Amino acid sequence: MEPGMQKLFRDETGQIRPLLDIVEGITYRQDPLDFFILLARYKFAARLLEPSDTVLEIGCGHGLGSVMLSKFARAVTGVDIDSRLVEYCRETYRGIKNLTFEVADARQLTPLGQRFDTVVCLDVIEHFNQEEGQVVIQSLVRVLNERGMLIIGTPNVRSQEFASQRRKSTHLFEYDYGTFKALLSRAFRRALVFSMTDEVVSTGFSQLAWYFMGVCIK
Repeated sequence: MEPGMQKLFRDETGQIRPLLDIVEGITYRQDPLDFFILLARYKFAARLLEPSDTVLEIGCGHGLGSVMLSKFARAVTGVDIDSRLVEYCRETYRGIKNLTFEVADARQLTPLGQRFDTVVCLDVIEHFNQEEGQVVIQSLVRVLNERGMLIIGTPNVRSQEFASQRRKSTHLFEYDYGTFKALLSRAFRRALVFSMTDEVVSTGFSQLAWYFMGVCIK
C-alpha cells in the first residue's frame, strides 16, 4: 500500500471500499434518507432475534439486510427469486460463515428443505397482488418451526399519495391496517401490527403510519 493511503477506507489491495451498496433499489448517493430508513427496518427485526435463531430472509436483494441479521442469529439464509442477485450475494459475502443464499420463490419455499425459527420479510408482500399475498403468507407459515416468528413489513396504503414514483410503479397491492392485520391474523396464533414512520416504531394511530411492521407467532 502506498504511503499516505488511509488503510481504514481501503481493502487489502489498496482499492477504496465502496461506502454502501444498494438496498431495495436505493443507493446512499441517490437518497440517503430513504436508504437509512430501510436499514432501520432491519435493525428493528435484528433486535427481536435470539442468538440461537435460524433465520430466513425473503427477498434478500443485494444482501445487506441478511448481513445485518447474521450478526444477531446463529444462521441466516437469504433467498431471492433473482438468480443473478443470489450469485452476487454468494460471492460478495462468502466470508460470513453463518450466512448462505438460495434461489427461491416466496410463494413456494418448500424446496429449501428445512424450517426456521424466524422469517423476516420486509418490503416484499406489496409486490404481489392481494390473492398472491395470501399464498405468500401461507408459504411463510409452512417454513416456520412450531411457535416460530414472522417479522413482516409493508407500506401503509394511506401514505401512497406522498410516495415516490418508484414505489407506485412496482407495488401491485398495498395494505391498510385492517387488511394487513386480517391477513396475518388468519394465518398466525398471534399477530401484532406496529406503526412505523422513519426509524420510530410505535402503537400510535395506524392511519398516520407510513409503514406497518408485523410481528407474528405461529
